[in-house]
Amino acid sequence: MQTIDPVNKKKQIKASITNAISKLVTGSNRDEIALRVEETYERLLIGAAVFAHVPSLTAGSVRREVIANLHRDLTNPMSAGTPRR
Repeated sequence: MQTIDPVNKKKQIKASITNAISKLVTGSNRDEIALRVEETYERLLIGAAVFAHVPSLTAGSVRREVIANLHRDLTNPMSAGTPRR
């Protein structure tokens, strides 16, 4: 079984994570997801002891954040369209 190198194949992995989350979470903003994936992946990669875990940790973290932001927007109409950090 061949594994993808999380350090040398960062661009491919980040694109895959972004695509998966945007397909999974209806109504999500793909550009925002890509930005979150970029930030989270690089942050996790810097402190990683085991690089193989970085893609799955990134996917889980960003997916939870996107779902939480969508839920907040749906439950609070006043927050819709406001920028998030």
